[in-house]
Amino acid sequence: MNMKKCLNLEYDVVLSFAGEDRDYVEKTASFLRKSGIKVFYDLYEDIDLWGKDLYQHLDDVYQNKAKYAVVFISEHYKRKLWTNHELKSAQARAFSESEEYILPARFDDTEIPGIRKTIGYVSLIDLTPINFAKKIIKKLGDIEPEKFLPDDITYIKELFNSLFEDFEEEEIESIVLYIFNKLKLTTDRERQFLTALVMHSCRHDITEDLHEDFSLFERVTGFNREELIDILKSLTNLGFEYSITKSGSECHDNGVEHAYEHLSVKMISREPELVLVNVTMVLVFMYFGAMNGKCEICCMDTLQRLDFSDLKDNLDDEDLEFIIRCIP
Repeated sequence: MNMKKCLNLEYDVVLSFAGEDRDYVEKTASFLRKSGIKVFYDLYEDIDLWGKDLYQHLDDVYQNKAKYAVVFISEHYKRKLWTNHELKSAQARAFSESEEYILPARFDDTEIPGIRKTIGYVSLIDLTPINFAKKIIKKLGDIEPEKFLPDDITYIKELFNSLFEDFEEEEIESIVLYIFNKLKLTTDRERQFLTALVMHSCRHDITEDLHEDFSLFERVTGFNREELIDILKSLTNLGFEYSITKSGSECHDNGVEHAYEHLSVKMISREPELVLVNVTMVLVFMYFGAMNGKCEICCMDTLQRLDFSDLKDNLDDEDLEFIIRCIP
């Protein structure tokens, strides 16, 4: 599938400030943290920073690890060596992207090299730390939604329209909603397994089932055999069916025959009004849409939260070509 650049965003926002302005910044960081925002504030990281090469580590944090960098500009900020280092790292990120990354917040009118006067900023002169924190939260928008399915599932509809002729939009929506409601009932362990199942299964005939060597899932999930069997059994309550076949079952993958202990998993609908009984293919399409453009770590995180917000996006030609190869 099409894999675009995907940063490992450990934080929603990183804060760059001078020590003299700590009282204001700490109150801002505290409100952000209590609001569920993942914020990099040095005193929250004191144990993690202990023993690290701070020059290299902070360069990585301020350049690669957050959605936004908030820079608290003041006369003190301009004179500090560490704030200049943090700002240069943030600027390197800003220069490489078309979207805004550095969010200036001013205590005064001090000019900082590299931050143009034309860049929009927030004045802190008459703004309390809590009210400023609320502005940051508003700027961040919806952060990592959980158990979310958008009203508009353009990705799935375009995919079905490209592959099939006999599905109405309402039918597609009903199937997707059915699957989503079942997934909301899964446990963390079940979600971890299902994500690994979609990501690592053989790509041959996803219209029928997902299948692969059983031992592979022990490797990629970290669960032992007994734990995987327990997970599979618990998923049957939600309409999943599975079978484990000893060596002798063969999968033809790119013309090569593989014999192994074969795990096969499919999802069966229990709603007679749905036009599909075996809805495995739609489950896979939903996962592909949620994973599109993300690295493996972000895929796992997104699907662990059941965040299907990216299904509102258009289908890429490259994604369609990839999926066509999975359907006989």
